Amino acid sequence: MVDVIITGDAGKIHAVYHKSADEAAPLAVVLSGNPHSGHHMNDRVSYAMFRAYMDIGFSVARFNYRGVGDSEGTIGTTADNMADIATVIDWIQNQNEESDRLWLAGHHLGAWYAIQAMMRRPEVSGFTLVSPDSSVSDFTFLSPRPNRGLMLLGAKEAEDSHAFGTHLTQILKKQAQIIVETIKIKEATEKYATPAELKQLYNDIKAYVGRENADDKLL
Repeated sequence: MVDVIITGDAGKIHAVYHKSADEAAPLAVVLSGNPHSGHHMNDRVSYAMFRAYMDIGFSVARFNYRGVGDSEGTIGTTADNMADIATVIDWIQNQNEESDRLWLAGHHLGAWYAIQAMMRRPEVSGFTLVSPDSSVSDFTFLSPRPNRGLMLLGAKEAEDSHAFGTHLTQILKKQAQIIVETIKIKEATEKYATPAELKQLYNDIKAYVGRENADDKLL
């Protein structure tokens, strides 16, 4: 993996990129959580997601939104962060013109960004959502977009988080025809603070994405 600089609307976007030896390998972009809560591309969950896709054989990138770490600018709005996401997706696709599959992986607020980006990018083949931010309740951007994906929750997250996860899977199925498989990681909270919890998160992503991608079942 290498550090790369991508030119965005607010200046330089700092990213880490791994290119598969297979020129036609599927692509993945990892979206970290809310920067106002201290999330960034090198936090433990973002790195675990990155490594899972990398070790399956994907070409994958993770990055800091504007104003975070070495990315230029000031921390932006949802629209600003979505613009950065679009820039990184365009960049990785330009680097891998033989690839025709793209996955998105998002943690916390990044899970919402992944869903929104999927609505805008018909080439998205699948997704991974880790502990979606339950404070977000705007579903107006959803439209029919048949797809499949994985949601990971910590078994010891608050009951409200589990209830929200169930609600989100129902809304995605009803409004967007998206099927979500949910896995709860034993002993974990939304912070995934121990090596065992991160290892399980990593293994669950590898197993699900590897199976779905290999079987070519995604719509």
